[in-house]
Amino acid sequence: MATHIVGGEIYYAYTGVNADGSRNYTITLFVYRDCGPTNSNNTPFDEFASIGVFDLSNNSLELDMDVELFNSNVEFVPIELENPCFILPPDLCVQKARYTTNITLQPNNDGYMLVYQRCCRNPSIINLINPQWAGATFTTTIPGFDVLPEGVNSSATYNNFPPVALCAGAEFFFDHSASDVDGDSLSYEFCTPFHGASADDPAPDTPAPPPYANVQWATGYDETYQIASNPPFEIDPVTGFITGTANQIGQYVIGVCVTEWRDGVPINTTSRDFQFNVTLCDPNIIATIPEQTSFCDGMTVEFGNISTNATFFEWDFGVPGIDTDVSTEQNPSYTYTEQGDYTIMLIANPGWPCADTAITTFDVRNPIDPEINFDGAECINNSVRYDFSSNANLTPQATFTWDFGPGAVPATSTATAPNNILLNPELSSYVINVQIEDDGCFDEATLEIDNVPEPISSIVPQESFCAGLTYTFENSSQNTTDFSWNFGAPGNGDISFNPSPEYTFPDTGLYVIRLISSAPNTCPDTAFLSFEIYDLLNPGFQDYGPMCFDVNEYDFTATGFTTNEATFFWDFGDAANLPTTTLQNPQNITFNAPGTYPISLTINENDCERTYEDELWVVAVPTIDAIVTGGEGCAPLRVSFDAQAESETQVFYDWDFGDGGTSTVANPTYIYENQGFYDVSLHAFTTTGCIRNLFVTLNDAVVVLPKPIASFEVSPDELNILHPEIFVQNTSEHAVTCYYYISDGTSYETFDFTHSFIEADITI
Repeated sequence: MATHIVGGEIYYAYTGVNADGSRNYTITLFVYRDCGPTNSNNTPFDEFASIGVFDLSNNSLELDMDVELFNSNVEFVPIELENPCFILPPDLCVQKARYTTNITLQPNNDGYMLVYQRCCRNPSIINLINPQWAGATFTTTIPGFDVLPEGVNSSATYNNFPPVALCAGAEFFFDHSASDVDGDSLSYEFCTPFHGASADDPAPDTPAPPPYANVQWATGYDETYQIASNPPFEIDPVTGFITGTANQIGQYVIGVCVTEWRDGVPINTTSRDFQFNVTLCDPNIIATIPEQTSFCDGMTVEFGNISTNATFFEWDFGVPGIDTDVSTEQNPSYTYTEQGDYTIMLIANPGWPCADTAITTFDVRNPIDPEINFDGAECINNSVRYDFSSNANLTPQATFTWDFGPGAVPATSTATAPNNILLNPELSSYVINVQIEDDGCFDEATLEIDNVPEPISSIVPQESFCAGLTYTFENSSQNTTDFSWNFGAPGNGDISFNPSPEYTFPDTGLYVIRLISSAPNTCPDTAFLSFEIYDLLNPGFQDYGPMCFDVNEYDFTATGFTTNEATFFWDFGDAANLPTTTLQNPQNITFNAPGTYPISLTINENDCERTYEDELWVVAVPTIDAIVTGGEGCAPLRVSFDAQAESETQVFYDWDFGDGGTSTVANPTYIYENQGFYDVSLHAFTTTGCIRNLFVTLNDAVVVLPKPIASFEVSPDELNILHPEIFVQNTSEHAVTCYYYISDGTSYETFDFTHSFIEADITI
């Protein structure tokens, strides 16, 4: 009852020739077992596999061997589908065991057959009669010299093991090709598996000799139609590619043979049989559009995609009458032009037989996005009334619910644009809320408005009087942004909107000034104030320049008043001959000393009083004198001059030194080159302050004497010891003093003298 065999095959590989001509081969046996729940006894692989080698000349047993199985040679076969459209059930399990050994054979004419037998198959197989009693025989042939004169061959080996499970109704495609190391041509065909072993002896110690009986096909099945399928399973004889669609669930035995051809002659056929499990599979590709969770978000919709196992897509966004509302992006977006409900279709892996389609409905609406507009406020009956509206993307069916906060009149409203709302003046700020519902969409907005303080209108009182007809008004209002002035002179443009305006009145008089101060969201405030406007009181008197003290005398005239009622007060100071006076035009005012004197005139007119102040400069009279230093001597004679000037302002100089030389400095130095007597003159003058011209003339101020010429006479010319005296007479020109030196050490300071020598060779 070991109903666990799924399939298997046996191969050989030529590895070399020995000295006696025998050939060496490596034998490989693959056995596949069911390790899933259908192997109810969990029957394991055999610990040893019995492989027989039969001589085909008489089908006698040439070699019998037990090949040991090592745990390392057991592995799971991946449970995979070639068709990506489906998912296999999770309880399928197949293991593969590999038995390997080496043998040596003497070549013969008929060749050898390698055989492995095992029983039994699963009783649930539906394409065999009594499958639970049907064993399996796997064979391959080593050709003899009659078939292959060179006697060297390795069998073809299958590249892949077929998937152990197929999905009913799913297209099947599988590459069942093999490889041949000798380069032989290969052909493929479905073949009937061999029966082998029995339930009584499921793993015989020695396989039975050939020939072998075929398994018995159940009704409706044969070698060419081994599995219920439509279209039927086919195998390409050249490529080994198997296609078809199984259409009935169950387990099926499939036999495939690969034949090696060399030089057009078939030299070996290797059989493989295996078990297909046809089952119901879940679709592998599932198209899924996430349900809409966000509404009223605008005309551009971002579509999600949570499809399973899909790699490419087709979207239709459901706009009737057009065919451009499509996309192949995985997560597309689309912008609608009209609001409404749209049927969205998503095809996952379009064109595939397992393509899946998802359809859902999206509600596309513009967001309301309301904003509260504060449309202004109006002062009605000395209270502020507010107007509101809301801009939003709305239909005419939209409904509004306004809430204006505690104490408001009215407190709520359902109007689209409520107005004339009296808000609670006790609050520091107002919170306005509107809730809007439109075509299934809901949104709300809030606006906070500060309760601004009421304006206080105030005019700075008049501080400047008798300043003329033009007056600049000062504004001391509070909490205001806008102003309206009325200057009380109708018909003369007597209004202004400047904060601190200037206005020229048409005439003097008493005017009532009105100021209306206002600010947004408040009621205005009004202030009145009277102003007296008079002509400009601008006292003044003539501007005297500097005046010399010796002639100072002033006549003053008051100016800057407009009426005969004006009164005057002059203050000249104690140095004046008239310190103060109330005369309008005081005359002959003098000062007793040079100096700078402040003068003030105060005029009182129209109850206005103003004072004008200025200064007078009484300038001391300049004086001058000329001093000559070193004015006598021989040429060249250096002479110094000093002007000795005194003045409150700058003095300018013109010196004339009498020999044609001049200078403009105050204290010049001059050199006379020629003898003579020279008159020196000085012209000094000022150009500011006390302007004067001063003259000084010094006669014979400089005497330049002639230069002396030294000369003297001595007699007699010759002396002797008896007569040692000489007489010296001065003959110099222009000499005043003389000095004589004699080489005997004697000196004289007289013009003429007598001298006696006591030694010879003396000079004078």
